Parts: sequence; structure tokens; C-alpha cells
Amino acid sequence: MATLQKIRNQGGVLVAVIIGLALLAFILGDFLNSGPSAFSRKRLEVAEIAGVSIDYMDYNAKIEELSEFYRVNYQISSLDAETQENIRTEIWRTTLRDVIMGASYKDLGIFVSVEELKTMLMGDSINTGGSNVIMDEPHPMVRRMFTNPETGEFNRYQMMNYFNAISDDVYKDERKRWIYLENQIVDERMNQKYFALVQKGLAPNSIDAKNYAYESESNISFDFVFQRFTSIPDESISFSDADITAYYDEHKKEFKQDDTRSIEYVIFNIAPSAADDQNAKEYVEQSKVAFSRSENPISFVNTNSDIPYAEINYAPEDLPAQYVDSFFNADAGQVIGPWFENNSYKLARHLGFTTVSDSVRARHILISLSVQRDDARAKTIADSLKQLILGGADFNALAANFSADQSNSSIGGDLGWFAENTILKPISDFCFENNTSDVDVVKTNNGYHVLKIEEQSPKRKKAQLAILEKQVVPSDETYQTIYSNAVQFGSEAKNLEGFRKLYAEKGITPRFASDFLKDINTLPGLEYSREIIRWSFENDKGSVSQIFDLNDKYIIAALSDVKEKGYASKKDKLSEIEIAVSKMKKLEKLAEETTAKISSANDIDAVASALGSEVVLAEKVRLSNPYISTVGLEPSVVALSYTYEPGTISKPIIGANGVFVLQVNEKNIPENLDIASAIFRMKYFYDSRVSYQGYDALIDKAEVNDKRINFY
Repeated sequence: MATLQKIRNQGGVLVAVIIGLALLAFILGDFLNSGPSAFSRKRLEVAEIAGVSIDYMDYNAKIEELSEFYRVNYQISSLDAETQENIRTEIWRTTLRDVIMGASYKDLGIFVSVEELKTMLMGDSINTGGSNVIMDEPHPMVRRMFTNPETGEFNRYQMMNYFNAISDDVYKDERKRWIYLENQIVDERMNQKYFALVQKGLAPNSIDAKNYAYESESNISFDFVFQRFTSIPDESISFSDADITAYYDEHKKEFKQDDTRSIEYVIFNIAPSAADDQNAKEYVEQSKVAFSRSENPISFVNTNSDIPYAEINYAPEDLPAQYVDSFFNADAGQVIGPWFENNSYKLARHLGFTTVSDSVRARHILISLSVQRDDARAKTIADSLKQLILGGADFNALAANFSADQSNSSIGGDLGWFAENTILKPISDFCFENNTSDVDVVKTNNGYHVLKIEEQSPKRKKAQLAILEKQVVPSDETYQTIYSNAVQFGSEAKNLEGFRKLYAEKGITPRFASDFLKDINTLPGLEYSREIIRWSFENDKGSVSQIFDLNDKYIIAALSDVKEKGYASKKDKLSEIEIAVSKMKKLEKLAEETTAKISSANDIDAVASALGSEVVLAEKVRLSNPYISTVGLEPSVVALSYTYEPGTISKPIIGANGVFVLQVNEKNIPENLDIASAIFRMKYFYDSRVSYQGYDALIDKAEVNDKRINFY
């Protein structure tokens, strides 16, 4: 992006005119060729959910609405890329739920009345007789908003005052925030009603309950001899294409796949050249004289340095070791350096010395601003608390009762030990410029802080410096060179085969991203790679991409594999199928060999002797947990074991991991199964799964056609 911006700047008005005319021609051409359909609803469809078309304009308005909620709720002016992606994900989730659940609510007549909502928000009055009225609790979300975190006491008066205040247009932003929370409460209640109905419609039948009780309460013990399928060598078995086809047809459901893409890509890292390093070094060296003569070194730094002046007091350990003596023996005005540190060349002009602590321990009481408390009111409260503390009042008690900082109000507002400039500047300035036991009120963006300095480490001499810094960064020429290399690579790599040949010739190590879905936001190791993902789903297999600018690198990708939603082909799964068929053939061969070897054996010890193995005991194994010690899960083997009577030798049984021969010792099957307990446990199991599995089932049934990748 940086390079593209430079090109735009250099091209000036001419480039802008050419681009503008090209865009106009494209739009008019599209309109003339497509007619009215060019602006049809389908072209602005973000998704189709259960037959409902989701319009881009409406969908994007929801994203903007939630973005505004974030900005208001967290008091920030702009959202970073990660937060924006999280917001888009949240809107997709709520849109799915609104459409899918909304239809179900309508069909069943589920709604939340005005009175019901009022009760959820404010609680309900319960008349206990006479004049006694008890106020029931409001919704937990509302209760948390107006509860003292230390005492756990719910402030109903504060809640009512809040509801009255947000009706005023002065607090329209806060009203938007509340409406969003209120909608969440309503949605939660509707969801509860729906799945409560589903739960009431689910009950285990008598046959299922009997089977559940049988599987849970019965157990079996048996001796067994086991041979793993790996004992059969690969060269002793063979299989045909017909075997592979038969396996694929029989297990096709196991090969169900999503719509995914795989890419190979190369990276052109944007890093400073040797010339960039030399230029930065020369810049600092050439600035030394002017810096030393400047009458206002702080202004000089702010004008000429890549990093503005920072008001920091430097201890010896904060400075480069080779210059420590120079810094602490220098006179004010002396310029020291340059030196190289943290990828920058630096010069420092000495401003003098100060004596200050390394760290301070302080405590505070935060009086925050809110709908109920404006700036003037907050300051009045803070000033009053200051006077109480100066008069001998208990700081701990005042912090517990008044501080809005819940992280430390219970411990007297203790901020612990902190170094200079590691806390909000107004707090840091007060604590390091004053003395132990001093008390005062300072203001930050969080509100007014009543501060008391508890302890200070011993004060020591520190240097005050104005540091001029020139970072070693890629120059325009470096950007152009690296970009040109990427352009050349992209122009020569016409297709996937050419792409692979080219990176091999140039000795470039390729990277891979395999089987990724279209709704992810980043690829492993590549931040902000959504555009690469979109490109992958908009092009054909073998395509080579344009250049993607990912801040500090250029990326060129080739689309190496395309998998459409449905079932993977036999060809795509050939290796996996061959392994499975090979295992199956080995198990069948092992079973045949075992049958021949044990034909004359009359007990389990004789079986073990014939097979050159040993007898192992499986004790009290249940159908509900078919785990055989030393082997693993073997459901088919355990199920078949119940068909044998005690003392009899089984035929060879093919399991998941090998072949078994077993002799049942004991079967414990209760005469009277506890059906009532089974029904209770099954009902609990059903109820616990209803909300998430029920919703997943509704999504599967809805036939969601997600087209977000065309827009985001």
C-alpha cells in the first residue's frame, strides 16, 4: 500500500483523470451490457439464508451500528483491523440467528411482551400480603450494571435514575448502547422460550431407556489373545481398483468436504538496504553540529527526529554502556553520539541532571464520569475526599466505598510499585515530582484520581536528554526495487507450473496454506490476509495472483488446489483409501491364518500357545464404554463378546486394531434394570444438548449460501 500511495502521489492529476475515465467506462459498459440487472438485488446479496436474501446495504448498516457501539462503549475513536473483523463475524452470527430463529419464533408465536420486558429489566414486585412488597431481581446483565462489586449490593435507585437519564437527547450515545444491550436480553429470552419447548418435546422411549440401562449396568469379563494387523507384511497382501472403488462407495459419507482452497506463495520482504542504513547514519552525523548549536533542543528533536521528544529521566542502565560515563560526566548542552540501537541511529543532547526515585508506590480513589455524574460533580466529590484524607479519614475505607477502579478498590486503591512513565502521565508526574505522604487530585481521561504517595525508592541522579533518532527504514528506492522484483516474478509466472519452476530457479523458499475456508480472516503466519483469501475463492486452480501488499512484505500466490463443497473424489482420497483397504486386507488375512492355527485348541491357553502370544484379562467391560485394556476402544469386539456363553472359545473376531480370540469368564446382567434412572439420565443428557445441537440442526436445514467473500 505504501508503494501504491507513492505512485499515486507521483502521477498527480493525470493519473487520477485516467483512472476516473476508466472507472466511468467500466460502469457504463457494465450497465449497457447487463441492463437493469446490473443493479439488481442479487448483485448486492451478502447471503441467502433459508430462502431469505440478505441485502448488502442493510447488512453493512448493522456492521456500522455495532462499530459505533464499540466506539461509544470503549471510548475509542477508531477500531483496529482485528476488532473490525470480530465485529463482522459477530454480525454474521447474529444475522444467522435472527433469520433462522426468527422464522421459528413466528411459526410458534413466541414473543416478549412489553410487560415481560419491563419485568426482566427492572424486576417484579411481589406482594406478600398487607403493605409488604418485595422487589424481585432484574435480569443479571442489568443487575451487574448497578451492583457494587465489593458489597454485592444492587442499587435500584441508580438503575431508575439511569433509565430516566438516557431518555434525554444529551445522552443519545448512551441510549444507543443501552438499546443494543436490551436487544441482547430480548434475544436471549426468546431463545430460552424456543428451546424450552423443544426440551418438553424430547423424551426417551421405553426401548431406548431399556437399551441404555442394559449398556450402562451390564458388564462382562473375558480372557483374550490379540494379534495386531501390523504383524502382516505389506508384500503379502494385494488389492485391486475394484476394492478401492468398493471401499470409496461404502464410506463415501466419510469423505464429505467443505468448500476450501490451497495456495503456494512467495514473500518479498520489505527490509532496509545497505544504502538505507548508510543514509540514516549520515543524516545523524550531519545533524550533530546543528543540534549542538540549537537554542531549543527539544523543538529541534520534535522537528528533525523520527521519534518526538520524550520527557524521560535516564538512569545509567537505560543508556548504551559505551556512553554511560560520557552522559554522567557531561555538561548541559553537550551532544553525545551517534550510536546504533533498536534499528535507529541516535544522538543525545544533555539537558542537565535531576534526582528522582526509580519507583513509587501509591494508592488512589477513582471518581469516574458517567451519565449520573458530570465533570463538575466528579471533581467536587474528589476534592471532598481529599479533604477527608488530609483530616485523617481512613483511605482504605474511602477507596472501598467510592473508587470506580474495581481492580484495587478492595485493597485500599493500592496501585503497587511502578516505574516512571509506566502509568498514566498525570499520575506519574504527581508521584515522581512530589514526596511521600503527599495527597492531591489529578485528572485523567478516566476521571478524577485522589492520589496518595505511600513509598518512594531512594532518589538518585539521572540524566535528562533530548534524543534525536533516525530509524533505518526502507527508502522509496528500496520499495521500488523490491516491488519491481515482485512485478517481474509475477509477470514471468504465468501459471502454477511456471510459478513453481520460477521460485526453484531463483532459490526462493515457498510457503503453503492448505484447505482453508472462505470465512476465515487470516492465513497462518500472514496478518491481514483477507484479500488473499478472497482472491483464492474468486479464481481458478492454477491461477497466479496479483501482488498483495501486506505492510512489510509483498506476496504473490498461486492457487494449487480447489475443493468444492460436497464429497471428495476417489482420486483425491486415493492415498487415504489405499491405507484403509490395506489394513482391511491385513485384518482379513490375519483372521484366516488365526482360524487355521487354532483349529485344534480347546481352551484360551492353547490358543495363546498356537499363536505364540499371551492371554490377557479384560475385566468388567461395559457396552457403554467398550475400552479393552492394553488395546483401546473396540466396540464391535465388546458387542460380540456378549453373544458367547462363559467358558466357550470365540471364533477369530476382527476388531479396529487387530484380531481377537476370547473366552468369556463372567457376564453380569441385572435381572431388574433401573429403567427410571436411565430415563432420568437420558432426559438430562438430551436437555443439555438441545440448545447447541438444536441450533446446529436448524442451520443445516436452512441451506445457507454465504456470499460475504464478495464484499469483505
